[in-house]
Amino acid sequence: MHKGDWTGYGGHTVRKVPLRLYADVGVLKGLHWAARMIARALARLIALVVLAALVSACATEVPAAPSLVNAITISYESHRLSERGEEIDRVGRLIYRGGLRLASPDPRFGGWSGLVVSADGRRLLSQSDDAHWFRADIVYDRHGDLAGLKNAELADMRDLDGQRMSKSRGDAEGLAPLSPAGPDGAVLTSFEQKARVLCYQTGRSLDAFPIPVAMPKEVAVGDNNRGLEGLAMLDAHTIFAVMESPHDDSPDMDAWLVCYPRPASCAQAGMLHVALHPPYHISDAAMGPDGKHLYILERRFLGPFGGLAIALREIDTNAVKPGARLEGKEVAQFDTSTAMDNMEGISLRRGVDGKTYVYMISDDNYHHTLQRTLLLMFELEPAGHN
Repeated sequence: MHKGDWTGYGGHTVRKVPLRLYADVGVLKGLHWAARMIARALARLIALVVLAALVSACATEVPAAPSLVNAITISYESHRLSERGEEIDRVGRLIYRGGLRLASPDPRFGGWSGLVVSADGRRLLSQSDDAHWFRADIVYDRHGDLAGLKNAELADMRDLDGQRMSKSRGDAEGLAPLSPAGPDGAVLTSFEQKARVLCYQTGRSLDAFPIPVAMPKEVAVGDNNRGLEGLAMLDAHTIFAVMESPHDDSPDMDAWLVCYPRPASCAQAGMLHVALHPPYHISDAAMGPDGKHLYILERRFLGPFGGLAIALREIDTNAVKPGARLEGKEVAQFDTSTAMDNMEGISLRRGVDGKTYVYMISDDNYHHTLQRTLLLMFELEPAGHN
């Protein structure tokens, strides 16, 4: 026997393993795990690059319309909801009605973080977190599914002084229409890092100067990259604004009801909370076309190699009042088997067929190789429908 060995069960000699060897085994296991993660990331990157090349090869390009002042060239490719090849036509109460992967040679294109679709479904308006506007006409196929875009426009958002915004001041996140005119009327937009809300008459011009909107001073608490995120008009005179994440050790997200355009314009105003839906964080909010439901779009970041998961909550507007804690019901939850991305904008409308349609747009963070700009359309099945 070697020094330090001992006799085990049945008289067999058992050799002690130095503690350092256990440590070396742990290091090797860690290196193996890291190697697997790097290999997975490289495989994902290669797949995305190949996919991007294929999309580029078969995308439909729509040249800039010469009659539009802010016209840009845009291309789109049909997008499947499945990440792994199998067909997925519904998730939860959402029935897939088509999707597009969008691109443009204009370097400003991307980062879309809010969405308004017109009541008739013909027009959309979006904003980026780098202070740009994007507007386009929506094209459908004979089944009424999302099929393309045309007459695309892109313009720089203006600050109060009429100048283009810096990145810190131009981190636009929430977008809400002020009237049934939707993208062709006035809209409100919220900014995250320099927390505030501005009103733009985008229906007149994408180069419109904004008007400041009075907001509670507490919104400045979230004056960072997890601040004011979702924005919706609860009714004609009541703004609903909500933070992306909890603050000050609170388990919930701060939210506000704000009277607009004057303090006496609405029946109720004050602070409330939206319950955290772990591990998700809020990325947008929008009113349903029936005026009875508020929708909360959420996302979950699964790490640099895991992708994103998306969820949608539905809240009865009767519960939305100062002092309330809003929870709502889950409409759908998209896991990594679905080909979603960083969905940051949502809009809902009612079709002439009486159905409710949901649109989402993604923020690619200007990482055009690793992420995508997706525009997706769903049909919302009524609650309790079998």
